[in-house]
Amino acid sequence: MTGAALTSVLRLADSAFPSGAFSHSFGLETAIADGRVLTEAELFGWIDAYLVDAWATLDGAALVFAMRDAVDVRALDAIVTAATNAPEMRAANARMTGAAFDTFAAMGCDDARLGAYREHVRAGRAAGVPTLAFALVYSALGVPWRDAFAACASALLGGLAAVGTRAIPLGQRATARVLWTLRASVERARAEAESIETPDDLCAQAVAQELDALRHRLLDGRMFAS
Repeated sequence: MTGAALTSVLRLADSAFPSGAFSHSFGLETAIADGRVLTEAELFGWIDAYLVDAWATLDGAALVFAMRDAVDVRALDAIVTAATNAPEMRAANARMTGAAFDTFAAMGCDDARLGAYREHVRAGRAAGVPTLAFALVYSALGVPWRDAFAACASALLGGLAAVGTRAIPLGQRATARVLWTLRASVERARAEAESIETPDDLCAQAVAQELDALRHRLLDGRMFAS
């Protein structure tokens, strides 16, 4: 990867990228409120399961199909949205996708596939899945799909670790250690995503994390939107 391409990936993979992801916990806040995630080891376990058994086999695998196999993004959007059980998460995906589109436009990142997906989402013909929006930007930049997968996974992990830092709360060094240890989990996640044979096989398998996302709306005094 050239220096310019690497710089582009680092900018897009920053967990502070203005897509609004920082305001979501993806169900992690529920586990913290329940007292099931209160230590560094418990935070690692929850994030690892979410990455490998929920995100990789659904959003991550959709990224692989979109970038490696050029599967129709609108069809992938419909499958991912149908498999996302928590209404808060579907709404969050729509908001984050819209914010990502606006930021891409401000940055001057665009191409035919990205523009078509943006119009489908804005016209209500697609729900909006942020991972797919980023997949199309990485494709437009010529970033290999494996690097794009790692970038999207790293951004997700950074956001989830930040939730733990704020909500447990956990120290910055402990959070850095969790993220460093999760490097191997990204490789496991990529292998899981790559093993999905057809788009119809996309699914989320992390039951506890799914329930946490569904129950999040019942929490009192929430810090995060989902």
